[in-house]
Amino acid sequence: MVKVKKKSGTLEEFMKVKIVSVCQRAGATAKEAGGVAEDVSKKVVKKTMVTSEEIGKMVVDSLKKVNKAAADTFAKFKK
Repeated sequence: MVKVKKKSGTLEEFMKVKIVSVCQRAGATAKEAGGVAEDVSKKVVKKTMVTSEEIGKMVVDSLKKVNKAAADTFAKFKK
């Protein structure tokens, strides 16, 4: 299982459902959010650890392809 290193230094398991949730809160549709979560999952599955910052960048990059407004909202939220 992939571990996520948070800004605080704590570790937690990677959960695709969290990406879906945050994308939808940023304005993406359920279908768009699911696609972004799947895209990011494919990128991190080969790793043992990834930082929350890396995941955030992957989410923005993937979200920009399907919903630029939601990507911009998510990027502002991450700051």
